[in-house]
Amino acid sequence: MSERALLGLAQLQRLLESVHGVSADPVAGYLVGQGVREKLAPLSSPDEALLVSEQGEALEVALFLDESVLAQLTREASEPWTRQRLSGFCAAAEGVSHFLYLAHRAGQGGQVSQLELEVQGELDKYLAVLLQLWATGRRGSSPALRHQLFERSALRPGLAAAERDRYRLAGTLAAACARALEARYVIAGRLDALLREVRRLYRLSGGEKFSALAQGAVAWAA
Repeated sequence: MSERALLGLAQLQRLLESVHGVSADPVAGYLVGQGVREKLAPLSSPDEALLVSEQGEALEVALFLDESVLAQLTREASEPWTRQRLSGFCAAAEGVSHFLYLAHRAGQGGQVSQLELEVQGELDKYLAVLLQLWATGRRGSSPALRHQLFERSALRPGLAAAERDRYRLAGTLAAACARALEARYVIAGRLDALLREVRRLYRLSGGEKFSALAQGAVAWAA
């Protein structure tokens, strides 16, 4: 992996950590190669996969990100968000999101479901790209970003029925939340209020979290 890709990965982790007010070990130290992914999780995505093993109280975690995904983290902020860049960046964001969310919940002694991981990953993809657009004066691109991420996305072939249902539900929940965040905070340019709200939602769990996301139940922050 190139030094630029490592730097881009570290910057992505810091971005998501700052968004949610959390911290974790550098994710680069948990990266594994394609051979490990194929051995431990051959049916997982060829772009990104969080590998988790739990034995008793011991939790082992590794993250696979394909080289083509990592390459998109070397792009300059001013470069256009082509379909290739967006796809690669979002795969990396999803992987880092999974890693951070699992570390956060494990640090609190809590449990996390696959659906919770996927919902947070979907929402974090939107937030990670949105905040970069915002920083370059393009927060008005939020509707187009939501359309690209949640309405034009396609599931990879070969998924089991249960997996397809989980991914579709995760996308639906994240899309509802993104729409509410955009309407209440993004359009008005209320960055501080946006961050307070996504941090509140991050700390919800289980049915409470799913209910809030499904209803677009985003709080009106002062």
